Amino acid sequence: MSLTKLAIIVALAWFSYRLARSPRDLALRAVVACLFCRLFAAPSTIAALRDLTGGALPPSVGKLVMNIALNASWFFLLLFFLFAAAGSVVRAWREAALMLGASASMALAVLLTPDSDSAFPTSGALPVVFPAPSVAAFYLVGMAYIAYATASAAIWAWRYATESGRRTRVGLQLAAIGLIGEATTTTVRASIVIIRWTGGSVPPSFAHAVDSLVPVALLIFVVGVCWAGLTARISEFRVWARHRRVYHQLYPLWARLHDVFPDDALERNPTSLWFDRLSPLRMHRRFWRRLIEIRDGLVQLGPQLIDAGYDAERPAHQQTAVLEEALRRQHEGVRPSGRSAVLIAAPDRPDLHADIEELVALAQALPSRPSAPRPH
Repeated sequence: MSLTKLAIIVALAWFSYRLARSPRDLALRAVVACLFCRLFAAPSTIAALRDLTGGALPPSVGKLVMNIALNASWFFLLLFFLFAAAGSVVRAWREAALMLGASASMALAVLLTPDSDSAFPTSGALPVVFPAPSVAAFYLVGMAYIAYATASAAIWAWRYATESGRRTRVGLQLAAIGLIGEATTTTVRASIVIIRWTGGSVPPSFAHAVDSLVPVALLIFVVGVCWAGLTARISEFRVWARHRRVYHQLYPLWARLHDVFPDDALERNPTSLWFDRLSPLRMHRRFWRRLIEIRDGLVQLGPQLIDAGYDAERPAHQQTAVLEEALRRQHEGVRPSGRSAVLIAAPDRPDLHADIEELVALAQALPSRPSAPRPH
């Protein structure tokens, strides 16, 4: 399986998942249809279809089906930009008529070609000899439509990129570059067809080099389409990894507070650890719950900390012995002398990250306990 085909399959799976969550999103429908048709237009897909039908599908019909699917993929891409920009229905019908007209012309060319099965192989390479004008017309009509569709989509993509945020802008610019590459290679391939059809000669190495650029341009386009979603998932993974790391770093402090204030747990029903590993949202909830439970426990422990000699002017992680003494007093039921609260592990900056840093420093400074309870 080629890298380009694999990228299309991954993109199709991702956008299909998004469409399942937002089934009424017309733009997402257009993207899914575009990727599906582009996957169906691959020569390997047509070859598999021929094998599935036991060779009943003639090569010329397979070639026609492949190119109609290719036309449809670019048509749906144009629809995506139309739907994203709330374009007019008249423009959508005009694009549909243009695509259907090009496909019908290609079908007519196949019907008018004598011995069409030998004239239209299912490979993506351009023929060296054109036995009939209809063969050249088949390729030129298809390439003219693809050049038009990809150039139009590239203009839209670049225009929207200038109006978008950084993450979306990079993706749209990559997609536009891929589309410009598709339009350029299609134009060059059309020139090769014209030269060969009129009796000229084009070095096979040059034609092969141009053909090899088509999947490269397509890969750039697919990466651009998926860029925003990919970077968003990477950012989400980084947040999940950071929350998971801090969650476990805070465990020594949370465990001691949970020992003396077990009824303050915000969730009483334990869940399996494997589910936490698979569910980013679950991990985020556990992270925030642990922070809240720790802060709530420290507030309740405040009067005992004052009696144990806690100094608010010193860093909390340098007073672990005082914290252990306050926890012991609370565990043994010793009544504090007052009810005053004290701010423990106060951050030096008014932001959440500074608060987390202070709590982590305190938790990591505590001596390990071999009999500490398991986190819930």
